[in-house]
Amino acid sequence: MNFNEIQTPCYVVDEKLLIKNLEVLKSIEERSGCHILLAQKAFSMYSFYPLIGKYLHGVASSSLHEARLGYEEMGKEVHIFSPAYHPSDFDEIMRYSDHIVFNSFEEWAKYKDIVKNSNKHIECGIRINPEYSEVET
Repeated sequence: MNFNEIQTPCYVVDEKLLIKNLEVLKSIEERSGCHILLAQKAFSMYSFYPLIGKYLHGVASSSLHEARLGYEEMGKEVHIFSPAYHPSDFDEIMRYSDHIVFNSFEEWAKYKDIVKNSNKHIECGIRINPEYSEVET
């Protein structure tokens, strides 16, 4: 491929290198027992989701629309975290998500009965901010 002939702007993905990296991640999953998720915010080129889904456990989403994209295009586990969930979006968020992380105990209290009364099993977590950072602001 002559990269000088490619019209820009565009994204170029070397599928062989992508597969090589996915094989490394799959190996880590198998050897450690962990689950590796695609961070959609970092890579939302959904045309590759079926390929990525052959190697990874699912997606990590930060919005209703990312959760829906991961659900529809990869069809595997969907985790979602958002600084706040809008009440009008929450039923749809539950439809697409397998794991929801809440930003506070107050937010958990607001939605816990909705999650518990759902026909779908959804695991939940709470984001903990120990006010510790590896970098200075």
